[in-house]
Amino acid sequence: MYLSQTSITLVLLVFLTSTVFYQTINMKTEDVENTIEIKKIALYSDNIETATNRNLEKIVNDVFVNISYGIMNNGEFYNSAEEARSSIEKNISKKLNNSLSKLNDKNITISVGNVSISHTNDPLIVNVKCDVNLDYTKEVNGITISSNKNIELNKDIILSKIPDPYVYKNNFYYEWNNEKEITVNNMPNNEYHTFYIILNNSNFNYGHMNNSDSPNEIRIIGKNKGKNNIVLPYWVQTWKQGTTNTSIIWVNCSRNELFGSNGNPNIKIIYNSTTKIDRQNPKDTFILFDTFDNTRIDGNTWNVSGGYYIDNSKLIVQGLGSSVWTNKTYGTGYELMFKGNFTPVHAQAVGFFEPKSDYNGVGWDCYNWSDSWLYMRNGSGGSYVPNGYNYLNEFHTYGLKRISEQNLTFTILNDTLDMEYTNTFNNGDNDNNYPISINTFTNSNATISIDWIFLKDVNDITATVGAETTTDIIYNELKPKTMIGTIYYGDPEQYIYVNGTEAGNYSIIGILTNTTDSWGTVGYKPKIEIE
Repeated sequence: MYLSQTSITLVLLVFLTSTVFYQTINMKTEDVENTIEIKKIALYSDNIETATNRNLEKIVNDVFVNISYGIMNNGEFYNSAEEARSSIEKNISKKLNNSLSKLNDKNITISVGNVSISHTNDPLIVNVKCDVNLDYTKEVNGITISSNKNIELNKDIILSKIPDPYVYKNNFYYEWNNEKEITVNNMPNNEYHTFYIILNNSNFNYGHMNNSDSPNEIRIIGKNKGKNNIVLPYWVQTWKQGTTNTSIIWVNCSRNELFGSNGNPNIKIIYNSTTKIDRQNPKDTFILFDTFDNTRIDGNTWNVSGGYYIDNSKLIVQGLGSSVWTNKTYGTGYELMFKGNFTPVHAQAVGFFEPKSDYNGVGWDCYNWSDSWLYMRNGSGGSYVPNGYNYLNEFHTYGLKRISEQNLTFTILNDTLDMEYTNTFNNGDNDNNYPISINTFTNSNATISIDWIFLKDVNDITATVGAETTTDIIYNELKPKTMIGTIYYGDPEQYIYVNGTEAGNYSIIGILTNTTDSWGTVGYKPKIEIE
């Protein structure tokens, strides 16, 4: 059957319409795909910016931490702030590029450039700027879609727990600005001897100290063969007592430790320092020393029997047949001193005695045999202190020099070593060795209290306080680094905020130059350097 001309025409029209229709659909699909790709680029760009901002703070902190630890671990400080800044910027750029490169694919390339850091008004905040370049290329439906976008970042970064190589690698020293020369008279030989120095308003200006309320800053120094002089063992018995502000300082040294031994043998007392460290060393100042600061008796020094206890750093021996005595014994050539409180109860004894004895030895006895009570035993005999009852029930400083078997000197002094009573015997008859004993007996409520006690050699050494000087003080003392664990820059417990011309040396960049160069005008200065 043959189609008519009209039918053929209609068929051709249908085919033509279908072709145009499908071509139109293809074109619209390609447009949609292209639009989607373009939107993908925009979305990807937003994601990159978000990811960069999110990672930037960690990356910047990591860079500072790694550089600081590198210097601390045998690394070198930077020569300048510019060198340090440039190194930090390069490290930030490298870490950012490494981090963002994980997002690259065959169509996308990300790169970071123009990283720069700058200081702010807060030493623990740095401003970071950088450019993130996003290059996108893709063939879609025979069309190359390409895009290049530059993302500019400008962000303040808070630095947290950055270790400080400046404090870690440096030593800091206390300084002393004032000095007194103390002439030492009658040093008998090259052995070690103990003597005392008296300071008061007439020979010492307490106002020249950094803190005159405490003796902690003072040092008693002697000569050393090395470059730095040495701290001699000393103990401050009394500090700024009475209207004359009298201080008593006991010192132990040998002739070899004296300055100017051939002319004016002397030691030095130095002061006016910021140190709060107390360098008193009474254990090495004396042959025997105890202030009973612990709640229990020192078993390395003392034996005990009967009733005793320690209350408020005072030893109380009490009761019938009670005794506290030393492990070692001592003969003549020793001087015993103690701050004690005898009570009007028979009987008590302190001195070179056998344990639980008041007569086998030499020393102080407290008896209810006379109205005077206080008895000085020099062996088989002795004598009472006139009006000795007046010394009971209060603390006084008691002394006993065993110069020889025959020669003994008993003294009662006040806190500034002013003599209240003294008696010298030349008829002693006991040179035996005895322990130092603190004894009570006869009555259950017999009680003796001891605040402190020491034993030293017998000598005639005196000390004369000379003029004050403020130059050529040859002594330094390392400041202890009391920080526990890592030293973090800006820790408010260890640093103070500083600003001004030199404050930039203590900025986060300045410390990386060992504070030799400045970056900005604010920083954190370690307290160890100034306190």
